[in-house]
Amino acid sequence: MHRFALGCTLAVLYAATATAQAPPPVQRAWLFDDNPERAVLLYGAPESDDVLISFACDPKEKRMTIVESVTSKKMAPGGAASFKLTAGTASLDLKGDAIANESNGEVSIEVNSAPNPRVFALLKAGPSLTIEVPGAKETIPLAGATQHVAGFERLCTGR
Repeated sequence: MHRFALGCTLAVLYAATATAQAPPPVQRAWLFDDNPERAVLLYGAPESDDVLISFACDPKEKRMTIVESVTSKKMAPGGAASFKLTAGTASLDLKGDAIANESNGEVSIEVNSAPNPRVFALLKAGPSLTIEVPGAKETIPLAGATQHVAGFERLCTGR
């Protein structure tokens, strides 16, 4: 009986030690850098390369860059690729370049264009944003983005 109790105690201590050593997973969140030269709104883990989608503007050049990084085995780097953003009843199809992510080798789609008013409207259109790429789809909350969209839009469009 004592061996059983000792065994249980050791198992609990081992599990507690293993759990204590593993760092907790970093939660993704909406982050906003209001730099007037290059404003960025992104959904990812703070202080890491874990970014699911980013929106960046260069107001002086009147350029917007959108990069999505939903993992899909149906995408290969090189050439054109498209993805769809949906929030509430609004959706937007975007076309860009399929590029290999330098940090993990996965494929991202990068769109470069003039600031698109439909992007700002989409970020205000619903409680969540769905990113759909060939072979994969991911839905993220928009609640944390809402407070930043107006400032981001103002920096991107100069209004």
